[in-house]
Amino acid sequence: MIVIGLISWVVGTGLLCWVFFTLVSMAVPTMAGLIVFFWTYRMGAGLAAVFFGLVAGIFVLWLFRVALASIQRPDIRLAVVLAFCLPACIAGYSATVGLAQLGISSPALQIIMGVTGAATVGAASFVRLAPDAGRGGRTFLYRHD
Repeated sequence: MIVIGLISWVVGTGLLCWVFFTLVSMAVPTMAGLIVFFWTYRMGAGLAAVFFGLVAGIFVLWLFRVALASIQRPDIRLAVVLAFCLPACIAGYSATVGLAQLGISSPALQIIMGVTGAATVGAASFVRLAPDAGRGGRTFLYRHD
């Protein structure tokens, strides 16, 4: 029984970290969906608020993809992607420092862990949000049209 408990604890912790990392790397659509969810729920929408929150998050992500596909200048494309990655870096820093405060007593080491977490989440968000560089002979910043 102890072995089953330990295995389920490890699997559960891994799944929670995966969900957390996925949501943090998509910070802007997640926050847009949560804001719309809470607003509609407090307005009395009930369970329909979940639908409205999901639609809002998907809509924000769709707007990002459309904007990225229609912009030709590489500096503006980079600015659009960084506008989505910066909140993910901030969320990654805050989450990592919050978790580091549970087990690390040194404030300097907590900040180092926070910066490492911010860099990891920011890089993952950049890779996730940037268009596929291997498709169609184009790269992220320059199209070969």
